[in-house]
Amino acid sequence: MIYFDATQTTYNLEPDFTRPLYELHREVRQVMLGRLKVLYSERVARSTLKEIERILQVFYAYKPLDLIERERPFNPADRFTEQDVILITYGDLLYRKKQSPLKTLADFCNAYLKGAINTIHILPFFPSSSDRGFSIIDFESVDPLLGSWSDIAALESRYQLMFDGVINHISSKSRWFV
Repeated sequence: MIYFDATQTTYNLEPDFTRPLYELHREVRQVMLGRLKVLYSERVARSTLKEIERILQVFYAYKPLDLIERERPFNPADRFTEQDVILITYGDLLYRKKQSPLKTLADFCNAYLKGAINTIHILPFFPSSSDRGFSIIDFESVDPLLGSWSDIAALESRYQLMFDGVINHISSKSRWFV
């Protein structure tokens, strides 16, 4: 299983279009097209899939080679099964004096949920200006009121992690609005 390592994942600042473009597997492409056809006409479904593929190719061009190599053995079919149990939580629901909420979450899960869950989905933990964490100021930092990347890495060492990117909820206080 490939795990997200927040302390080592940095995307390239510039895309590398000299390497081969990303391609969807034929089977995945067919499944996606079939699902798009349920929602849209044949013409719209095909053009939408083409745009999704273009976006994936650009994203892939920014991906560093070391991350591509780390993800190579990952089988997408192993992503989730009926065996997975996922805790979905905000990072600040549990508090302990003189300890970050994310560390408190890890301690709680290790003490009371060990073996019962294998994945933790942490709702937005980035610095934000409003909207219960969904108005994100900085996607590259952990809100210091919640903890640090070290706290995220400690959780990642015992659990699979999921995060909300919520790119469409960016704060007007973000550097992208400056």
